[in-house]
Amino acid sequence: MNQGNATFNRACEVWKMEARSVQRLAETIDTEAFSSVVRRIIECRQKGGRVLVTGKGTSGAAARKVVQNFCFVDIPAVFLSLGEGVHANMGLVKPGDVLILISKAGSAEEVLRYIGPAHDNGATVIGVTQNPASQLAMRSDIMLRVSVEKEVDAHNALATASTLTIIATFDAIAVAILEGFDGGS
Repeated sequence: MNQGNATFNRACEVWKMEARSVQRLAETIDTEAFSSVVRRIIECRQKGGRVLVTGKGTSGAAARKVVQNFCFVDIPAVFLSLGEGVHANMGLVKPGDVLILISKAGSAEEVLRYIGPAHDNGATVIGVTQNPASQLAMRSDIMLRVSVEKEVDAHNALATASTLTIIATFDAIAVAILEGFDGGS
């Protein structure tokens, strides 16, 4: 087998593993938490609020995609850059807004710093993590667990499948909002 075939075969394995991670969402996402997120975002929009989203590293990259989708479905959304700091960003957060904090482990200090001030400003905090025992999960108003069994690289280090599952989860939320679902059972 030549190097090109081996490389392409490995790529095919990666795609299959990532696809399985996304397919697992149907079995692993808590239906009530998912519906609560949809309802809360719709309520926020109806009351003239905004959805603010942030995350660190690849979670931040996923957060930018979430914002783009929300804006496309007429949800006023803003990406909060962690580099600007909590104090600079919290001036954007008003009562009735939704703050979505994304952290795979749920322990990124830069993300956790937003929870107290967001609550003080009257915002709903939605924590997106794969760790239900994390500070992010326990301190959020709604915890949406998005998890993967394993990342696709041999070292389980690249946030590949986990990033795709976060994006796929919020793709489904944006579609639900676009198509008029209200998050009800």
